[in-house]
Amino acid sequence: MNPKRINLLRSTGLGRITTGEYRANRDGLNMFFGAVLGLVLAGTEGLANWRFGVVLLCLASVVITIHYISSSRRRVQYALLALVYSVGFPRFMDVLLGGSDLVPDKIRPTLVVWTLMAILVEFWNRDPDPDACDGSASSTPLAVPSQAAGSGATLPGEASRE
Repeated sequence: MNPKRINLLRSTGLGRITTGEYRANRDGLNMFFGAVLGLVLAGTEGLANWRFGVVLLCLASVVITIHYISSSRRRVQYALLALVYSVGFPRFMDVLLGGSDLVPDKIRPTLVVWTLMAILVEFWNRDPDPDACDGSASSTPLAVPSQAAGSGATLPGEASRE
C-alpha cells in the first residue's frame, strides 16, 4: 500500500485499532445482531415445536461458529466455516426438516453480514495490547488458554496452580 495512504489512515484514526476498540466492536456486533436475529426469527412461530427446536439448535451452532472467529487460534477456518453455514442455513434447514422456505428469508443476510463484520473486526490491524503480559486469552487474538497454562500464568478468574 502507498505510504501516503497509510499515513492518511493513521492521521484519521482509521489505521490500527486498540484492544478496547476491538472489544467494543466485537461486543457491539454481538448485541446488535443477536437482537436482529430475534426479530428475524419472528417468522418461525408457525413451525411445530420440534422443528422450532431444531432451527434453534442449528442457529445456535452458527452463532457459536461466528463467535469462534474471534476466540480461536483457527480463526481463518472458523471464518470460512461461518460463511458456509451462514449462506447455506435456510437451504440446510429445508433439507433437514423436509420442507420448503421453513425459515424466514432474512436469516441468510443477517448471518452473512454478521459473519463478514466479525471477520472485518477480527482481522483489522490492532495495536499491541500493553496488558498482553498477563497471558489471558482475551489479551491477544493469538493467545490461547493452553499456552497460558503451560507458561505458569493464570487466566482471569483462575487461581494460581502453585
